[in-house]
Amino acid sequence: MKFNIGIILILALFVPLVSCDDYLETESNSTFTEQSSFSNLDFATKAVLGIYSNFAQTHSYTYTLMCYYACDNDIEYVAGTDDASKRSLARYAGDEGNAYLAGPWTLIYQTIERANICIDNLPKSPIWDGEYASEAHRLYGEAKTLRALCYYDLLRHWGDVPFSIKSFQNGDNYYVPKTDMDEIYEYIIEDLAEAEEYLPWIKDISTSERMNKAFAKGLRARMALQYAGYSYRPKTKETRRGRKWEEYYKIAHQECEEIMESGKHLLNPDYVNIFKTIHAYSQDLQYGEVLFEIPYGRLRSGRVCLAIGMYFTVDPADPKYGRASTEVLTTPFYFYSFDTKDLRRNVSCELYSYSSASYPGMQRLVSTNSMRVSKWRKSWINPSMGGSLKEAQYTGVNWPLMRYSDVVLMFAETENELNGPTQAAKDALTSVRKRAFSSDLWDNKVTHYVDSVSASKEEFFNAIVNERKWEFGGEMIRKYDLVRWNLLGTKIREMKEENMKILNDDPKWKYLPNYIFWKYAADGETIEFLNQDYRLPSTNISGYTKNTWLSKASNSTFLTALERIASGYDEIKNNHLYPIGATIISDSNGVLSNE
Repeated sequence: MKFNIGIILILALFVPLVSCDDYLETESNSTFTEQSSFSNLDFATKAVLGIYSNFAQTHSYTYTLMCYYACDNDIEYVAGTDDASKRSLARYAGDEGNAYLAGPWTLIYQTIERANICIDNLPKSPIWDGEYASEAHRLYGEAKTLRALCYYDLLRHWGDVPFSIKSFQNGDNYYVPKTDMDEIYEYIIEDLAEAEEYLPWIKDISTSERMNKAFAKGLRARMALQYAGYSYRPKTKETRRGRKWEEYYKIAHQECEEIMESGKHLLNPDYVNIFKTIHAYSQDLQYGEVLFEIPYGRLRSGRVCLAIGMYFTVDPADPKYGRASTEVLTTPFYFYSFDTKDLRRNVSCELYSYSSASYPGMQRLVSTNSMRVSKWRKSWINPSMGGSLKEAQYTGVNWPLMRYSDVVLMFAETENELNGPTQAAKDALTSVRKRAFSSDLWDNKVTHYVDSVSASKEEFFNAIVNERKWEFGGEMIRKYDLVRWNLLGTKIREMKEENMKILNDDPKWKYLPNYIFWKYAADGETIEFLNQDYRLPSTNISGYTKNTWLSKASNSTFLTALERIASGYDEIKNNHLYPIGATIISDSNGVLSNE
């Protein structure tokens, strides 16, 4: 890759602070240099906020990475056939000529360069010591954590990548070769240990839109587990763990334990409230469940609810809630894998959408091949984006990158890995499941369940694999969990096979409805299902609409989709990594290539 971005980014960060006539002059009292740009707290803060701004780049970062790079897996997949474009990336079929490879790569490296500029200059700036020292140190910790987040995205998507921890200056060699992913992980994970010391807790800064101590610790744990887990190594053509994987389980365990013991974060007792709070452009600082969320601006950035979430009529746009041609789907198997009493199920995926132009603002039964992940809904946005905003593209709804429940389940996983299903591991799993069920069901659904899966280390691990599926569906982290567990192919096959059994009326699933009965509730909008979890005779029932449901005969499109999802990933090749884009390779002066 041609890293000719050092000077460009200095200008990009600070051009708004100077006039167009001045910044091009080589000798001027008003010319900004790196040194002068960090000469006071205000300028230094603007420089660090400039790093954050790249994460809100809708198409190149969150939209493409979130909706396509993170699919297909056993929960989330994208609709449609391979298109030599975004869908091919989801289908494990993207080649180096794919037009959606260069954008995220380039943006991430631009963001790293912005972070490096701040990291290089803050310790030697006038504000590093004295009156503004604590604020300067915090900015330094933020820059390091943001850089770590960038490298995490590069490593889990591309494996070995170019690695630079210094900003580029005139005369530097901009053509940087790849560095082994283990080496990058080891450096960044160690670097995060320093960064977290400079960062405050969320409650000390009253925002989850800035880097903070818990997120840095959680990111360090997540990166340690990705390193300790499995990944394909193109150079040696093998799938293996990081070379010091046992040590890194201990790092992840310690970081999660320290967050939990701090008492600074709690599980929000109301699961759906986590997401409704985000839709209301608010932050839950009482519990602090969301450790960090990418900040977007209403009508300016972010396509959460538009590109991912429940479907809303597009043509014409739903007049009450606005359009949402969401592209991330899920399957009946995911819906029916939940316990019927699990309160997370109908938050994570619903059997209805707002998909009929004939019934604007009203729910309609979905088809088997159009089930969406549903934690993101235009109907939850407050204030509404219907009416005159019905065609608006940018919802401004933030995207949560990590929640406290992730920390708790990572602790349970690492405790089990290091010590087996101890009481501490069981307590962590118990706390997450308690929120998922009403208290009158805890004896059976929580205590008995946790005891039943704690007979061995292997059984408890499998319970963690399932719990993370139920807890984080639609948050686009499942693929990376499955990769590090070396279960991606196994779980994709299971998803296909179980969906086929459901549609083929296999005895295992014979209790599920082949006809579903539903009606509108008294409010004229909400759907009431009579039998979403059990079978009834096919005769008509007064007051209810009857629709065919879970029938192979009526689901040829879905069966085709299952074949596409399952055939894209090759377990032998373990093709979960992406190639470097052709334009990046051609600009690298022969330094970069795809193995």
